[in-house]
Amino acid sequence: MRILHTSDWHLGRSFFGVDQHDVHARFLDFLVDTVEAERIDVVLVSGDVYDRAIPPQESLELFDTAVGRLLAAGTRVVVSSGNHDSFMRLGMGRRLVDTAGLHLRTRLSDITWPVPLSPAGGDPEAVVYAIPYLEPALVHSRFGVERTHTAVLGAAMERIREHAGAHHPGVPLLVMAHAFVSGAVGSESERDIGIGGVGVVPAAVFAGADYAALGHLHRPQSITPTVRYSGSPVPLSFTEALTPKQLVLLDIRDAGIELSAVPVPAFSRIETVRGTFADVLARAAEHEDALVAVELTDTERVDGALGRLRAVLPGLIRLSYVNAAQPTALEVPDAATAAARTDTEVFSAFVDDVAGRPARPGERTRFETALASSRREDA
Repeated sequence: MRILHTSDWHLGRSFFGVDQHDVHARFLDFLVDTVEAERIDVVLVSGDVYDRAIPPQESLELFDTAVGRLLAAGTRVVVSSGNHDSFMRLGMGRRLVDTAGLHLRTRLSDITWPVPLSPAGGDPEAVVYAIPYLEPALVHSRFGVERTHTAVLGAAMERIREHAGAHHPGVPLLVMAHAFVSGAVGSESERDIGIGGVGVVPAAVFAGADYAALGHLHRPQSITPTVRYSGSPVPLSFTEALTPKQLVLLDIRDAGIELSAVPVPAFSRIETVRGTFADVLARAAEHEDALVAVELTDTERVDGALGRLRAVLPGLIRLSYVNAAQPTALEVPDAATAAARTDTEVFSAFVDDVAGRPARPGERTRFETALASSRREDA
């Protein structure tokens, strides 16, 4: 059996204000082609299918088309919700589509609704349990544990181990989760899901799983040999563009699970250019079709640098001085995005912009309470 681990598609996301719909469409074409060429039996998507709770219509259609093509190729698709997704919207109709091969796991009650994998129609060769993103403030009381990601994920895994032991003993156990696991390296494009470290969980939480297919962090990386992030398939920040993207291929054999990386090609040029103003200006033609962050090494600021560089670098997004007396970064007007900030940070910035003062502690608390209430699970 062959399984492809993916995560963090973030359909609907822009790159600092630049639309990425075509980039995501090209990735999904690549995914379908890979599934067909490699004869993949199952595709896992470990959260953050969409970039926001209410995705644009074209992103919904992109997902629908891609899944339809995967199912037509004879591949099953298991999807769990991430912190960017609306678990209610993503999971709508999940019981209706389950028999078609699209397995949506978005609610707390879904963690013990496994997906047995048996391509030949016989006994399962593996079983997948998907843990949707669980906000501790909303679910910790239902588990009877502390209000931390470690406690909540630990309780979810305890239920999974118990259920798998009773219903699928001896079958390789695959777990999907959306979390920040200690030892991992984050990126600037990820939304923080904890404060003061309470959002970080140890890899030991996934003890008993033969493989943990993680989502949330956008850099592909292994925490342990069996606990891995596939990373996002397209770069969502300039630093991410420095690390090649990949999917994780699981080959399940009698001897165990063999893991390998499937390189994902770059579907757009995202580049960081460093040098003096004169040097960058002279090399501008090399980057005219790229999304660019310029890091100027001049010790003194150059008058009109932003406008002069934009004239020759249409994709210029960020300009910074790295050797000046006071190094600063300047975003191109209207290009910055709030996607990588927490909801509370966005709210605080809104209050500051409208009222001309920082948000008061009580205002932030009321906002967070209202936001949590809007997300509260009712199933």
